[in-house]
Amino acid sequence: MKIPPALLLLVLILCGGVAAFFLSGEKTAPVAEGALLSDRGKGGETVEDLKKQIDLLLGQNEYLQGQVQVLQDENAQLIQKLGTLGMKGGAQPAAMAADDGIAPDFVGMGVDMMKLRQIKALPLVTSPATEAEVEEVVLAWLRRLQPGDEAQRQARALAALGWIPQEIDPLPLRAKLLTRQLGGWYDSENDTMLVIDPKSDPPPSAKPDEPLAVAFGQLLREYEPILFQPQHGRLSTDERTARESLLAGDAGLTRFLFSIQNPKAEPKFDMPAEDPDHPLNQVPMPIFLREMAMFPFMRGFEFAQALHSAGEFPQLNAAYSRPPVSTAEVIEPELYLDAAARGSQVEVSVKSVALNGVEPFWDDRLGKFACVTVLRAHNEDGAAAEGARGLLADRLLAWQAGADAKRHHAAWQTLFQDAESAQAYFKAMSKVLVERYGLEKAPEEKAGGIELAAQDRFVSLKRNRKGQGVLLIDTATEAARREIGSLIEGETK
Repeated sequence: MKIPPALLLLVLILCGGVAAFFLSGEKTAPVAEGALLSDRGKGGETVEDLKKQIDLLLGQNEYLQGQVQVLQDENAQLIQKLGTLGMKGGAQPAAMAADDGIAPDFVGMGVDMMKLRQIKALPLVTSPATEAEVEEVVLAWLRRLQPGDEAQRQARALAALGWIPQEIDPLPLRAKLLTRQLGGWYDSENDTMLVIDPKSDPPPSAKPDEPLAVAFGQLLREYEPILFQPQHGRLSTDERTARESLLAGDAGLTRFLFSIQNPKAEPKFDMPAEDPDHPLNQVPMPIFLREMAMFPFMRGFEFAQALHSAGEFPQLNAAYSRPPVSTAEVIEPELYLDAAARGSQVEVSVKSVALNGVEPFWDDRLGKFACVTVLRAHNEDGAAAEGARGLLADRLLAWQAGADAKRHHAAWQTLFQDAESAQAYFKAMSKVLVERYGLEKAPEEKAGGIELAAQDRFVSLKRNRKGQGVLLIDTATEAARREIGSLIEGETK
């Protein structure tokens, strides 16, 4: 018959009390100098008997400490078994050796963070993995968000504008970036949290940040079905980035609060800056795409903090059913919290988007952060922020060019809250074009805009829509530039 752990613990505590009583018993008063020492105690015990009792008690104390460790291990195993409930054929959890040789308690960590986050959920089952295995799971998740060739077409459109050097598939690079940043990922197919094993072969490219990975994985399991429902259809770049910011920011806040209570869980490294040797900077990703990928964790954290300050965790929980619709709301949380402002979203309407009867291969909304990121490439931060400050709406369209063209045709229509904001953007974007195409100075302004021809591209930047809009066109032919300029007409709604 197995003794229940609770009863065993009670017996051990009582034994420990008895041992403490004997060890801390009444001390004899010091004898006077010159007095003879008796070889017997008050009860007639010899000195040798007393030494044997002390040795016995010390042994019992060591035994009790060992039993406490056994109970702690059994408790951890019970929690681990609890976490396996509902598994979908996933890998069984296994201990992962940390740098100090002690296996991290991922289950306990997840339980503690979810208690802190005030979410009632079963702990995640964790399993050690190599960096390549985690990267594969991250890539599968990214392809669910952008199925088919959606990500490649997006990159093709950004390359047409000259914002990234060439057409690429950005998702493998982003999967590598997320893997190095988090050090783990939640595998929804197997309901298992994969965490990079520091002792794996080959070793990981960056030190895994287990608390952030566990927090992100737990929240991803809880809220992904709400944030990214299939019936939502294709989300714009702006919408998808905003939703990812809610998730990443919530995880970052949870991890931050956890590290306050557990100083040993402080982040192992900060976000990358100018250090070329930083593990995240070593991922060969275009700067524009890297900035967009890092935005959810940097500005999302501030967004989650603002929501928590406004209504604590119930406010954050409610945000998943009412997620931010744009990066502008993430950058300025007061816009998100203003119900009236959210109800008056502006869109850029165009009468027809078919160029010579051919529909664009890309039609997207990039949002405020993309605007700031582009302007910052060739402007001071203050000028870039001022240029994007009044952005209300935008629309990126891209069309297939001829087979011989190095880049395709693209147009980016932006709309601002007033003519003054549009002028600030126009000035900042003019500087971007001048430096990108290696001009000595900006072309002379004519009819409310500028035109240039350089590096086999035909570019124009023109104010429109009653002074509140600015249209950027970048094409492979002069004819395409004229046709697109005539095509993009219409009023906002």
